[in-house]
Amino acid sequence: MIAAVLLVFIFKFANKDHSVKTHYDERQKAVRGKAYRLAFYTAVFYNAALMCFFMSGIETPLENYVLVFIGVVLACTVLAVYCIWNDVYWGLNNDHRRYHVIFAVALVLNILPVYMNARGGSIMDEGRLGIPMLNVVVIAMVIIIYGVMIAKKIRDNGANGRDDA
Repeated sequence: MIAAVLLVFIFKFANKDHSVKTHYDERQKAVRGKAYRLAFYTAVFYNAALMCFFMSGIETPLENYVLVFIGVVLACTVLAVYCIWNDVYWGLNNDHRRYHVIFAVALVLNILPVYMNARGGSIMDEGRLGIPMLNVVVIAMVIIIYGVMIAKKIRDNGANGRDDA
């Protein structure tokens, strides 16, 4: 409940019009629909493969819930990457700088527990990676998303530079 209330305040802070909801134009909505479809199929195929993996009886050093969480984050990453690459990641009323601050804070809040657990020597529990790995997966997602944002910006700047010549 606290997280839900906190999210409302974060969205109000991050949007230019202080609305909780992000607004998109018609083109953005259409492209985002395709992104959601790709993310859905990513989740379906990942879960089907995971089901086969679980049925095989192969043991991994990861807790099962971490493997399931990886699928959720993978689908979210597909969604974000497709939206970034097709210029529909940001809504019409989003303040990009404020969102970057929120993402940076979220990244730090995910790095801290991993660091503290590693420092305390409690990354593994009975020989398996558990709760701290959830943070590692989120960190990887944020790094990938920012990497794609940078690559997209470089590509767009390069394309704009060629148009001017």
